[in-house]
Amino acid sequence: MFGYFSLSAAVFVIVLCYSQAIEDEPTFSKFKYDKQMLETMVRMEAKMNQWDKERKIFEENVLAILEHRREEMQEKYLKQDEKLKNIEGSLISTPKIAFNAYTLSGGKYVNNQPLIFPYVLLNMGEGYDKATGIFTAPVTGLYFFSAHICNEKAKAIVISIVHEGIVVATTTEYGSTDDSCSSVNAPVMVKMDGKVSIKSSFSSGELKADTTYRWPSFAGVLLHV
Repeated sequence: MFGYFSLSAAVFVIVLCYSQAIEDEPTFSKFKYDKQMLETMVRMEAKMNQWDKERKIFEENVLAILEHRREEMQEKYLKQDEKLKNIEGSLISTPKIAFNAYTLSGGKYVNNQPLIFPYVLLNMGEGYDKATGIFTAPVTGLYFFSAHICNEKAKAIVISIVHEGIVVATTTEYGSTDDSCSSVNAPVMVKMDGKVSIKSSFSSGELKADTTYRWPSFAGVLLHV
């Protein structure tokens, strides 16, 4: 009798535990699911935080690059602006001095005497004297002078650009069967009131000029003071 009771009690305990396990299983499964969801959310939040940090770093790098480019462009702009101001200042400070004159009188010219170009097309600054053929510099500066001549056929002509008695450029023109022309030019640093002219350097030469095809000329311009 006692043994039967013990067996029955054991079976009851087993059944009770099994029943309790069945009743607790949904609660356990829900807890496991919630735990997994929480872990997933924590991992996602960690990834989002990492992405946010990387985004901020990327934005900071982009902003740094853009700021560097802005500084470079600003520096280039300032340099270009300074160059333009220097150029403008140079243009403003350089007076307008230029002349251009020609002659229609051919023939021989006295050796080492200025050629006279009486027909004046331009005389800004009033530095050229058409009566003497001499240019007198109104200001000290770098000038550019040029001369154009033509010779009678079979008669050579030599002319020079002369600054204060010193030859700074020379050309020779000769044609055995026909008239021909030549040019000469030179940059010259001339002091204020310094004189420049075109002179014949060969006594036997003859200048050729006419109203239609040949205008021997003398021209000059101030480049910079």
